[in-house]
Amino acid sequence: MKILRRILLALLAALLLLLFFGRPMVWAEAALLMWDVSAGGERTWWQDVTAPPQESSIQWQNGEGDLYLPASQARAAMVLVPGAAVLGRDEPRLQAFARSLSRAGFAVLVPELPEVRQLILSRADGDRVASAMRELNGRFPDLPLGVAAISYAAAPAIIAAIEDDLAPKVAFVVAIGGYRDAYSTIRFVTTGAFRPRGDSREFRVEPNGYGRWAILRANASRLDDPRDGRLLQEIAQLRFRDRNADISREVALLGPQGRAVLALVDNRDPDAVDRLIAGLPESVRREIDGLNLAFHDLSKLRGHLILVHGRSDTMVPYSESQDLAVAASKARVSLFLIDDIGHVQFSEVNIANAWTMWKAIVALLEERR
Repeated sequence: MKILRRILLALLAALLLLLFFGRPMVWAEAALLMWDVSAGGERTWWQDVTAPPQESSIQWQNGEGDLYLPASQARAAMVLVPGAAVLGRDEPRLQAFARSLSRAGFAVLVPELPEVRQLILSRADGDRVASAMRELNGRFPDLPLGVAAISYAAAPAIIAAIEDDLAPKVAFVVAIGGYRDAYSTIRFVTTGAFRPRGDSREFRVEPNGYGRWAILRANASRLDDPRDGRLLQEIAQLRFRDRNADISREVALLGPQGRAVLALVDNRDPDAVDRLIAGLPESVRREIDGLNLAFHDLSKLRGHLILVHGRSDTMVPYSESQDLAVAASKARVSLFLIDDIGHVQFSEVNIANAWTMWKAIVALLEERR
């Protein structure tokens, strides 16, 4: 917190020097909001100078969620998509993020996505997010409409934003640590291989163990053979607890479908990934393809696409946000690659990366009316 305080004071001093240039009020708000987000719910100056939001649970014809309304007049409307977490929309850091944004004038709706509580993302989530965006737009038709999502939740958020009836209304989309190509992302999670945009070289990092077994667990319930599904769940749990756990008994009992999924997750050869995906059970491949933005026309995005990605992300390579920036050819794109935040670890704001983080927040705040 002492480091964050020094960063904040330095930014505020710089803003005072620039008082007569640009938009000093927005700049000061961005500095305070950045500190608040990185604090993850702990007390900050942002909370001292802004009123707490009004919070309520709401229902509509096709869904339910939590609505966070600014104490004063709302200046923009945003659907905030929860990622894969057992607590879903009740996850404390997500709630703190929603409150931070609402204090900045955003009417924030966090929809219920039942499967994310089982650490599963589904193509159906895109429909649920779209439903939430229609509900929020109906409540605030005169406000700029946007959607924001973190990590793998960026896929259903963007799919919703390009729905024919929503695309013309969407003013901004925020994707933090998101991906474009599901196959490339699986390739990275399992083998550590990725290729940054504009670089002919392939880079390799140590694969993230959690991501590997999260893929296994997420797809276990999609198999036709329930016994294979239970065995994959057991394997995932064993390896979550101990990366070197003996899983030979469970592997020996697997049928063809379970072996196909395990083969992909356990693979270390980047060149084998596409072949192994092609060999997956149709039910699994269908869900992967349904959330693969490489199969969607991202030129339908017309608003401001704000992309934030950590250069050291071990779950989704930053090259995926670079590819999203190119694919959204008709949108106004702002890409922010940030050092030292890992996979959306905003508590890691420091002297080196605060400037880029602050610029990303300024870009978002400027979407308000």
